[in-house]
Amino acid sequence: MLTRHHVSVADLEAIATGRITAPTGTRIAAAERSRRMLMLRALAAAERETEESAGPLPPLAHAFELLARAEALDPHAVASVLRHPPVGVWAVRLLGRLQGGVAGPRPGEPPLWREAGYAHALAAAATLRAGLPARVRLPAWAGKVILPTVGHAVLDDAPGDHDVATLETDGRGPARVTLGPHTLELPADPHLRAPGWHPARLLSWTPREPGPAVLLDDADPYRDFRSPWPPPAPLTDGESDTWQRHLHDAARLLGARHPDAARTVPLVLNSLVPLPGMPRFRTSSASYAEAFGSALVSLPRDAVDFAVTLVHESRHSVLNGLSHQIQLVDRAARGPRQDTLLYAPWRTDPRPPWGLLHGTYAFTGVADFWRTERHALAGPRAVLAHFEFAVWRDAVAIALRTLAGQPGLTPWGRSFVTEMARQTVPWADDDVPAEAFAPARAELADLRSTWCSHNLAPDPAATRLLADHRLGGGPGEEVTVPPSRPRADPPQRQPELRCELRRLHIADAGTFTPDTLARLSGVERSPDLLEADMCLLRGGPANAARAVDRYRAVLTGAPATRPAWVGLGLALEASGEGETATSLLHRPELVRALALEERARGARTPDPLELARWTARIPGLITQPATGVPQL
Repeated sequence: MLTRHHVSVADLEAIATGRITAPTGTRIAAAERSRRMLMLRALAAAERETEESAGPLPPLAHAFELLARAEALDPHAVASVLRHPPVGVWAVRLLGRLQGGVAGPRPGEPPLWREAGYAHALAAAATLRAGLPARVRLPAWAGKVILPTVGHAVLDDAPGDHDVATLETDGRGPARVTLGPHTLELPADPHLRAPGWHPARLLSWTPREPGPAVLLDDADPYRDFRSPWPPPAPLTDGESDTWQRHLHDAARLLGARHPDAARTVPLVLNSLVPLPGMPRFRTSSASYAEAFGSALVSLPRDAVDFAVTLVHESRHSVLNGLSHQIQLVDRAARGPRQDTLLYAPWRTDPRPPWGLLHGTYAFTGVADFWRTERHALAGPRAVLAHFEFAVWRDAVAIALRTLAGQPGLTPWGRSFVTEMARQTVPWADDDVPAEAFAPARAELADLRSTWCSHNLAPDPAATRLLADHRLGGGPGEEVTVPPSRPRADPPQRQPELRCELRRLHIADAGTFTPDTLARLSGVERSPDLLEADMCLLRGGPANAARAVDRYRAVLTGAPATRPAWVGLGLALEASGEGETATSLLHRPELVRALALEERARGARTPDPLELARWTARIPGLITQPATGVPQL
């Protein structure tokens, strides 16, 4: 029987402010378990309408019956299997295929029977954990037999020769896995390694205190929700030890200085999917609503890097769980409707209200982390932490103001946003040292202006009229500012490199070290533009003037270069030409479009500085250019 769940006002307030207690976390997890059970019920019903899903395996009902028998013997064993985050990814994907009526697999998809067969892998894992005698047929993946949460067996070096394996267990002694002519006896304790057997890698939050384990998932076919069926990528023991060391260090840091986060993270994260290491300031992490409890994380650089990433992803997981119980945003405002796409300072693309709320909640946790952490560090690391706090404090404030004006928030959602705002409003009074505050203000201007240059477009007809007027010698004061609208197809892009450079400059104590310069040798950015960026970030009047000249040269030769228009605006502001900078920092998409229009007519490429000065004189230029894009 499924349990009824509810969210109390106290729970909502606790979640909104990040002060989640163990009972609140338990209630979220219980609701997720009920959701998984409903998914299994929906899968069983959908399969009954499909004749071809089973293939060489028994129907789903057989696997679900086995799960029920295991649950009767050991409820905790089955609960541990069903809360495995990939179960949600698999269930949603399979349900979509069963209900979609697709005749065959799309490119990159396995046959339907193999996808449905994951249920038998879950049942096999549950029988092992519960000690239930059973004989289970289950799919093999390229010679590997996956037993979710338990481990995986490697029996066949010839992938594709055999598709179906068999697990046999008497509930007491070692189990056996057979694949074609190969049979492997698992160790009596499946947590132990044996030839051909790779137990699930379990990490601990702390070295000595007992507590929940964290699965370091390097094998499950549904561990990475971004790409279907990634092959197992087994870590070495040394790599696993590195992850364990980083987790202990991060947990120790959170416990010492961030008690709310130290309590929340282990409550909601039970699985980490390792991604390859990334350069500093390019940490990769992700989560997914149906993979509650899981986070994809690139190998962290140090404890601070890992701790803030765990805070960020645990908040996404909490909000995913909450959204499965109550609606914070009307369904009509959850999708990418063109009239409800909003600016999120941490994203390169426009976001619907639900996406903005998700990011705001996660980055509130990030800002709170840096608010405390900055006082525990020294030297350039402290300056960088002050910088991160100032950036994300103000970014969250921008997003909260945007959310407060959205009609799509439900009463629950409005209460949630109000609680977040109540928590964060006092942060505006926190002092930030000048050496961190100035680059933080530049970062926020850079983020907003770069977003506008990529995602907004001025009215084409109005832009042509502007070009007519300017080329005819008319002054900017005589024209009307044209509106900009969100682009229907904004280009996909990586985060702005200048933001990474800004952090490297702070971390390098106000210089660019040889290691940093070597790191930039392979980036997709012209050397002239890179040199302009570095002049800008080095600071001081002389460097700002050099940056203006270099950006100007880049744009004279390549006026379509979006980062150079924004960089020129930042350099002009740093040079004391704030009025001219206005056009580039508030309406970069307009200045760029005007330059391209004039060039397309066969006229000479306009002087970027002259064009910026002319555009800055247009009356009303700095009025809000598009819905959801706040002022600087």
